[in-house]
Amino acid sequence: MKLLDNEKELIFNAKKGSDIAFEKLLLHYLGLINRLSNQYRAEGYDSEDFNQEGCVAFFSAVKSYDETRNISFKNYAMLCIKNRFSTIVRQSKAEKKMPDEVKVPFEEVEITDEDLNPESQMLYQERLASLKEKAKKILSKKEYSVLMLYIEGYSYREISRVLKTGEKSVDNALLRAKKKLL
Repeated sequence: MKLLDNEKELIFNAKKGSDIAFEKLLLHYLGLINRLSNQYRAEGYDSEDFNQEGCVAFFSAVKSYDETRNISFKNYAMLCIKNRFSTIVRQSKAEKKMPDEVKVPFEEVEITDEDLNPESQMLYQERLASLKEKAKKILSKKEYSVLMLYIEGYSYREISRVLKTGEKSVDNALLRAKKKLL
């Protein structure tokens, strides 16, 4: 990987909130993030999920990097990304050990407005519109698409067919969306 000439300046500006500086850094390190993400496997995570998590970890690395420490930014970013991936793998293995009777599938949560009176239906629709707006702002495109299809009543299998992805990937996207929206 070729060194970035103005890396220190870009890191400084990205810490100050410059989206352009962050995007330049991310583009430079995207190949590294992709290579690292291909080294990890966890049930329910596909390579796109790991890439997304790697980008989030990279963002954290940019924000928390301290140049006065005796570590290069590249090594620090790699460490942050690897730690995030290791956490995902560890959590994935821990979730497998959870007894099935404790787990409640997200599919069992039913969203319906049939039994509501007109006033309650109106409030429900307003809350749903507000939720959609909030979701659009904070969710990734995949998470938002999965959530909207789920709200429309699609099953995991149907969503996976529409979006051409695995059912477990759909489940993970819904879980991430739920965490972000709560």
